[in-house]
Amino acid sequence: MEAWLVSEGTLTQSQADLAAREASRLGLSFTEVVQRLGLVTSDQLALYRSVRGQLSTARDFIATGPGDQSHLSLRRLVLSDELRERLPLELCQNTISIPIAERKGALWVACANPFDLPTLKRLEGAAGQTVEALPASETDIRLAINRNYRAHQDLYDAVSAIIQMDEAELEEQASDDAPMIRLAEQILLHAATREASDVHLHAEERFFRIRLRVDGVLEEGLLLPSAIRSALTARFKILAGMDTAEDRLPQDGRIHFAIGSEEVDIRVSSLPCSNGESIVMRLLDQSRLKLDLPTLGFSEDQQAQLGEVLNQPYGVFLITGPTGSGKTTTLYTLLGMIDAEARSVFTLEDPIEYRMPLIRQTQVKDEIGLSFSAGLRTLLRQDPDVILVGETRDQVTAELMVRAALTGHLVFSTLHTNDALSAVPRLTDLGVPPYLLAGSLLGLSAQRLARRLCPVCRESFEMSAKEWNALVGADSPRLVKEAVTLYRPGGCEACAQKGYSGRVSIAEIVEVDKAVRNWIEHGHSVSKMQDQLREAGVPFMRDDGLAKALAGLTSVEEIARVVQLDSEEACPGDA
Repeated sequence: MEAWLVSEGTLTQSQADLAAREASRLGLSFTEVVQRLGLVTSDQLALYRSVRGQLSTARDFIATGPGDQSHLSLRRLVLSDELRERLPLELCQNTISIPIAERKGALWVACANPFDLPTLKRLEGAAGQTVEALPASETDIRLAINRNYRAHQDLYDAVSAIIQMDEAELEEQASDDAPMIRLAEQILLHAATREASDVHLHAEERFFRIRLRVDGVLEEGLLLPSAIRSALTARFKILAGMDTAEDRLPQDGRIHFAIGSEEVDIRVSSLPCSNGESIVMRLLDQSRLKLDLPTLGFSEDQQAQLGEVLNQPYGVFLITGPTGSGKTTTLYTLLGMIDAEARSVFTLEDPIEYRMPLIRQTQVKDEIGLSFSAGLRTLLRQDPDVILVGETRDQVTAELMVRAALTGHLVFSTLHTNDALSAVPRLTDLGVPPYLLAGSLLGLSAQRLARRLCPVCRESFEMSAKEWNALVGADSPRLVKEAVTLYRPGGCEACAQKGYSGRVSIAEIVEVDKAVRNWIEHGHSVSKMQDQLREAGVPFMRDDGLAKALAGLTSVEEIARVVQLDSEEACPGDA
């Protein structure tokens, strides 16, 4: 295993040697040590097991099923009644396995350990047929079990138990009562199963609403009696280590929610509102974090551009976009591509969303004076090679970031602007002189997240050449003479009838070359720079989005939702 992880680039040789020494010293297996050190994910272990046993992973097996399922994960797989009847719930939970298909007379099962012969014998005995095992991560399997065997039932049972109480019982409920404990656990498990990014607990005048944000869209959610608001809010605050007696001031906390042997990190925020506290929880599931550019949706040209940035010894690279546009994930991906043993890497974040091995991460705390600017001053005395500044908020941080780049450091940061080039006037407004900005910038990027069409149920349709050309614009290289085939959302069990499953990045990357530096120094407007770059053939977010729509990854309707399209005919055929 050690040699394979090194050859795949998952571990460096020195990391593997360190893990091997620790395994020998502690009397543990090499696998246990690399997991405890956070060097290897369960997905990577599943991939290793598939290579060792010359097996496909569960994900690869699903991708080769009927239709285009290349982006359908085990967590989102919906089993037929026949498959669920093959193996009972209790057996699946005990053996950490789940049936995923029946092909050529064999039952194909995703297993955490596909080489455990006693487990395979139990599965074959229960199914009454040959079982073929496929490696998968424990978290994926447990969430797939929850989704297919019990997800809705357990949550609705917990909600029903609350609704059936009379008013006196509801008023007596406390945060440590069994119904509140069960309801809180089922809400978090349901959110993890649905791969929600956020859970909203919203106190309204007559009821208490629980809502999930899935694939960037907020769902209607569940309604609960307002009488349990205090008890359920207090339950989540206890889990997050927050002060339950304080409901007048905002608070922040974290919950570590276990799913099998792994944990989902949940960031919790409370805010006093007119009808009671609003609780919003962001799920930071590291097992879902696929830190590679192709998986995030970056094109080959964009991957090459970002690779060029990482090869630079110094300079500033900025990613812009609104909250929830995937900026942090992209930054983590870029940091993960840097050899953190050969280069000293530090981050300043608010908050730290994912822990990364070998990278020194610092949590900003403004209330005690540890701001981005104060932290950056100190980092410059820590002998860094690469610095990530989570967000450039003020003049001092902006100036320090630019000066750090000019003194030989590679700096990454984010800004809240609508497009990449708007970062230039934003930084000059913060007080950075144009000549310093031009001399320090390596590149600018902007991105959005569009929902990915469900590969199981997407529907094709023809768009006329006239409609497509009006959409892409007269100056686009994508003008056509004949109708083009596009796709629109359908609806099936795998995507909960939404037509979309997962998200894909829509990005633009502007390399700051000699021409762009000259424009910045001479104070060219954003619109003028955009026109000059478009004449030079540089693609913007709209172009990237339409290319992904043409490739069938998303719909034109979805591109119009997240990126401004000039044409009024943005969505013909998508309704």
